[in-house]
Amino acid sequence: MAKLDFIFSVHMCAMSQSISIMRMLAEQAEKNVALAIKEANESGSVKAHEFEEEACDQYGESYVRIRTCYSCGSSVAYDPEEALAMHQFLITQLTRRSAYLTIFGLFEHRVSQCLEFMIELTGHDGEVKGKGPVEKAQYMLLNVVGGNEIKDLDHLTVLRNIMIHSDGVAEGYEEMSTRKTKKTHAEKRVLSAIRRATGVSVNMFDGVIMGQTFLTYAVDEFERYVREMEEAVQNYHKNRAIPNV
Repeated sequence: MAKLDFIFSVHMCAMSQSISIMRMLAEQAEKNVALAIKEANESGSVKAHEFEEEACDQYGESYVRIRTCYSCGSSVAYDPEEALAMHQFLITQLTRRSAYLTIFGLFEHRVSQCLEFMIELTGHDGEVKGKGPVEKAQYMLLNVVGGNEIKDLDHLTVLRNIMIHSDGVAEGYEEMSTRKTKKTHAEKRVLSAIRRATGVSVNMFDGVIMGQTFLTYAVDEFERYVREMEEAVQNYHKNRAIPNV
């Protein structure tokens, strides 16, 4: 039993260190966003470009005219304010998305190690349901370890999938959120995830927007889950160690 205690402590120590790294990544991402927006607002960040364009006059005669477009970073528009706004939006969302996927990947890696430990500790040899380490860990906690009070992280998993598989677009969100007819399981998961998460919204194009508070919220949720998982495993371990009277 002492050996298992040591192994579990090692996993929990690694997980705690990972939470600190996640929090650092979240804070650094917001600093990068603030710096990028500041630089974009500086004079000269929006550049004007002239180009030739063929047009027709009122008599149907074609002629070449000079038009002006504006660029800021990789964003291009006919209006300078629009180019600036597009750039700020892109840099903000891509920075937060990149940070979130890194944070989630780190959490998933650590959870997979804890999952292996839980399977070894409990001697569970049946099916562990779920599509990934996070879902499988939740299954083990609820159905084998006895952590019935632990709230899942399904909303963060769904948001991760939207970011990595759908380029940040919750396909059909507007339609499914207002539809009165029965919704599929997948649709219910998407709706629940966006409603449950703090700092997330959806625009008119079904794009999922990560706000300034989202990354911190996500790390807080991961930290909460780790704390509850540790408590559940410790309780299971202690109860198993108590000899039958």
